[in-house]
Amino acid sequence: MASQPLRSILFVPGIRPDRFARAFASGADAVVLDLEDAVEAGRKDEAREHVGKFVAGLGPDTRSSVFVRINAPVSSWIDDDVDWLRGLRGFVDAVVLPKVEIAAVIEGVADATPDRRVIPLIETAAGVLNVSEIVAAKAEIPAVLFGAEDLTAELGIPRTLQGEELVYARSAVVLAAATIDAEPIDAVWIDLANADALRQDATRAKALGFRGKMAIHPDQVGVINDVFSPTPDEIAAARRLVDANEQARKAGEGVFRFGEQMVDAPVIKRAKRILEFAERASRG
Repeated sequence: MASQPLRSILFVPGIRPDRFARAFASGADAVVLDLEDAVEAGRKDEAREHVGKFVAGLGPDTRSSVFVRINAPVSSWIDDDVDWLRGLRGFVDAVVLPKVEIAAVIEGVADATPDRRVIPLIETAAGVLNVSEIVAAKAEIPAVLFGAEDLTAELGIPRTLQGEELVYARSAVVLAAATIDAEPIDAVWIDLANADALRQDATRAKALGFRGKMAIHPDQVGVINDVFSPTPDEIAAARRLVDANEQARKAGEGVFRFGEQMVDAPVIKRAKRILEFAERASRG
């Protein structure tokens, strides 16, 4: 999983095994088999059975990372989920933990997860305010997810395409993820009929520093992957910058002119990140 970017993370209900194969064929960088919101209270055991059977049958050529979202730490199902996870070692790449508000709940789940990989989903006011402490939990945290729908519902405000109501929360998640070099992943866009709005929302999230976005339908994956992938022009420009930097270093220059731009270390770091991301995406 570490070698693959997380541009798109597609959720699929754990109670719908008929949708699993399509989800994994969607081109999503990761698929989350969901035991939480998508599964009604009386069918949690059934969903665990479906998910466990499916992931055990996945082959080594599976291109998408395999995630499972368990139930919230305060729910009555969390203990059963954690016990069940211990039987999935080797079949699941990471566990998504929803409604995380303190670091301790991550640490409590980590022992039962593959390689202690837990992905917190920050979707409450307390979670946003505590996110810097949450990412410092004693666990492997490859990504941090931001949930806008639960947060705006808690605050009693509408979610808008302009997204001004989410700037602080989104920025808090991005900055916290950066402190541990985790992938910040933006919230779902729930209007399935409006691909243009999805693209606009994803583009705004990318501008704030997110490296990917969650999806709730396979048709959203292509748009999300496109937004969060560097364009051929961006890749070519980054490669020219890196090559020019090598020449400048051989000449003993720490700062150099490149066209009409003065280039120093942060600019080169950004260019190298684009090339590294593009390479990871091509391998995925």
